[in-house]
Amino acid sequence: MVTNIQGRLQNEINAVAQIHFYIRRVIEAGVKSTMITPEGRTIVGEYNTVLDRWRDTFADKFFDMSMAIRLGTAIEICLRTYYMHRKSYSTLIDLRNDARCKKGIFQRVQNWQGANGVISLYIDEIGYDLTTNPHLLAIQEAMMHRHLYAHSSGLLDDEYIDKIRQITGEDIRTHPSLAQSNYPAEDVYWFEPLDRLNLHIEEARRFFRQFPS
Repeated sequence: MVTNIQGRLQNEINAVAQIHFYIRRVIEAGVKSTMITPEGRTIVGEYNTVLDRWRDTFADKFFDMSMAIRLGTAIEICLRTYYMHRKSYSTLIDLRNDARCKKGIFQRVQNWQGANGVISLYIDEIGYDLTTNPHLLAIQEAMMHRHLYAHSSGLLDDEYIDKIRQITGEDIRTHPSLAQSNYPAEDVYWFEPLDRLNLHIEEARRFFRQFPS
């Protein structure tokens, strides 16, 4: 069992990395080698392998979406774990008795969340200014993606677009795939951040490595 705080934080992120970097590839190799029989094609369509159907139905994207949500949960757990460590809380009962720790506060990492967010909590209660961490923007972006995938199943809305622009400076309305769509008249899935899931995982590792021991 890892007892030092940095080891505990990294293990939480590593659990996500293991699924994304290793187990996902094992699954993909397995479905790639699984052929669909002629009888099966009459049911699922003209696909040669399960991998062909997995990709064509965007099942691979929804798998990655679940990993983006899981990463957000890991970030939230790490922020809570570190806070408890610094406050010398030994149980979750101690945390619940902390008047500042409203439900969900450890997932609220955005600058605009003020006194209801973890940035304010950390400064006031444990004296660590998260805005000095060079990887905070990456965490804020990852948590916005997590919110989109967890609460909207990846379907775009104007609030997400505006908040991503506040964080990254990017107006995704100009992105070619969105410009060619019929948004907002029709639903549009926003899978593009999933292509950077590798980076989001590594940035989470770097973010927590900056935390004072």
